[in-house]
Amino acid sequence: MGGFLDVVKEAWVCNPDITDPFMRLDIMLQNTARALATWGQKEIGNIKLQIAIANIVILRFDSAQESRVLTEEERWLRTTLKQLVLGLASLERTIARQRSRVTWLREGDANTQLFHLVAKGRRMKNYIASLTVDWHIITDQVGKEEAFYKAYKELLGKDCARGFTLDLEELGVTSIDLSEQDRIFSEEEIWGAIKDLPSDKAPGPDGFIGLFFQKAWEIIKDDIVAVVHKLFLGNGRGFGTLTKH
Repeated sequence: MGGFLDVVKEAWVCNPDITDPFMRLDIMLQNTARALATWGQKEIGNIKLQIAIANIVILRFDSAQESRVLTEEERWLRTTLKQLVLGLASLERTIARQRSRVTWLREGDANTQLFHLVAKGRRMKNYIASLTVDWHIITDQVGKEEAFYKAYKELLGKDCARGFTLDLEELGVTSIDLSEQDRIFSEEEIWGAIKDLPSDKAPGPDGFIGLFFQKAWEIIKDDIVAVVHKLFLGNGRGFGTLTKH
């Protein structure tokens, strides 16, 4: 992990006076994001520069092959550099994808023209200009609403009393105890959901991918569980005080 967990452990702190789980999680995620960005820059360095240097060396090996046979050490270095370039290129795409998320959130939160243009585009994409019902084209809003209402009303049918009923006890259907459905989520259940997260996708707008939660679980689990429990109990107080990323 190259010190990754040490960085998370050091950054995953919050003022003890702040007791609201939502606020604590928000603050610690922001602290960790800044710490990991600094650590990543030190560990990885300039990705574009590394790729450029590796490509230059590979090109020289390719040129040398035209006039002589490469030594075993040169072939090993050429293969290693090619693998390095592929890995760095993949990392560069991941970083660009994460940056695009952060940029979009910032632009959207700023209520900019870009945000409104995208929202308008989605609205136009979801807009139904016309309907064809019984070979008639309907374009007015009232007519479309009536057509949808009629179609779904016919689809759902009518509520009426049944002439017969079923005796489940007579059929011998085994009853199921559903009392545990209202039981609060356990740490094991939450961890099970965390393990099923896609490792390369962010489940929320904070930009942290599933792999972060999986690798750092032992450090962050208490705060994640606290937030899930508060949500389960229907207590959403604290959301409105979160700071923008």
